[in-house]
Amino acid sequence: MSTIVGIGASLVAPKVMSQFRDQKVKVVHAMPGRLRLQCDSWKNNVVANALSNKIEKHPLILTSDASPITGSLTLKFVIPHISQQELDEIIQIIVQTASDALLYTDATLMKEMKKTLSLVDKGIKKQTNGFADFDSLFVLFLLGKGIHAFSNTPAFSASLFYWAYTIIKGKGSDQPHV
Repeated sequence: MSTIVGIGASLVAPKVMSQFRDQKVKVVHAMPGRLRLQCDSWKNNVVANALSNKIEKHPLILTSDASPITGSLTLKFVIPHISQQELDEIIQIIVQTASDALLYTDATLMKEMKKTLSLVDKGIKKQTNGFADFDSLFVLFLLGKGIHAFSNTPAFSASLFYWAYTIIKGKGSDQPHV
């Protein structure tokens, strides 16, 4: 039976270590009874909370502290030394938990695009003394393009008109977006 377990562990360990490297997890500090890991993709509240909550339930873990600011995970074990197989199991849980949690976070690219669009929007508002914003200029562009192309491609123009309409209807609130 132990041979089968050993074979299974030898098949799983390379995959786990590959994911560990793919996520660019670094061992920051290791000493008996304590391990500190760091990964840039853990610099997120959702990921940090998932890691801390999931790992702390492991029977070998005394405490687990994940920091979304530094992207680090500090583990304190109930015993000073654990086996390689136990460490592999914990690393597998960490890698899987982080991968699963990333599915529930906003993509970094989308966050950056939203931030950029917000800066552009504020710039337009400042330049026009609040007369226009990005959405209003985009609606004007869509309406102009729709009118210009209507005689040649009425179906395409209709979709531009509808898109402009949905943007206008979606802006129902005149409350400031802070």
